Amino acid sequence: MITRQEINGKAPMNYNWFDVNELNDSDTRQLKRLFRLTPEIIDYVSDRHERPHYDFDIHTQSELVVYDVPLWPDKVTAHFTTRPIIFLLQGTTVFTFHTDETAYVFEQFKQEKVKEIKNATEFIMTFLLHAAKYFNQALDKLNVERNRLDKNLNNHIVNTDLRHLAQIEKSLVYLSSSIKTNLVMLESLRHTPLTLQITKEAQEKLDDILIETEQASRMVQISNEVTEKISTTSNNILNNNLNDTMKFLTVWSLILTIPTIMTGFFGMNVKLPGAQFPLAWIAIIILNIVFMAWLYFYLKKNHFL
Repeated sequence: MITRQEINGKAPMNYNWFDVNELNDSDTRQLKRLFRLTPEIIDYVSDRHERPHYDFDIHTQSELVVYDVPLWPDKVTAHFTTRPIIFLLQGTTVFTFHTDETAYVFEQFKQEKVKEIKNATEFIMTFLLHAAKYFNQALDKLNVERNRLDKNLNNHIVNTDLRHLAQIEKSLVYLSSSIKTNLVMLESLRHTPLTLQITKEAQEKLDDILIETEQASRMVQISNEVTEKISTTSNNILNNNLNDTMKFLTVWSLILTIPTIMTGFFGMNVKLPGAQFPLAWIAIIILNIVFMAWLYFYLKKNHFL
């Protein structure tokens, strides 16, 4: 659906903003007819997996900016993912393309008290600065969840916590990849036609976006390293616990082998030395206990226990 948008309850004075949510065939025909968008541009803006980048079409004088934003976990996907939002600039007209999944960025942008924006370039920079903060929010949420899991895993390791930790690792992979590509795209904007006649305010916003993104890049790197350490430590503890369990079972299997062997001998239907004595079974029990105790202390002395 194509909608002409307003900021702070009024239409912009120096540019037009058209927001396209869930681009469909009807919207495509309308964009081609009214705004002369080429099939190549339509392919770009309709791709839900387009990677962050900047593109300039010299024939139509169109500028395309693709920027990833995070998607929060839901019932279907238990970890963070990312999706692109796309800005298309033609002269003084800005088109934004997004899906229902990324609509939250636009809704919150409209609700914020955005001061008067002078032109379309400044609008894009203001929006990107607004969108950049969501990566830090996502990382903060992951860090809180990771710290909670770290506390639980220090007390007792359970499969549920390990699965949650795995979801955090997946989230960090998605966020890290998008932050890096966003940063490359933002740094490349300094040398594009979009910033040739950029205003001082827009330049300051671009600098702020780069600072926010670089900070998020460092945060996700640190968070990823910490999460890997926790995961490695948890695996080492599990392996150590398994080794202790196997050692315990092996040792007691050896100790319990002694009465099995001795009772096996004396349980045979043949005459054995001492079998005629009425209290022979007590002697057998005592011998079992003696040999078992000897084996137990021998294994303990040699650190098998």
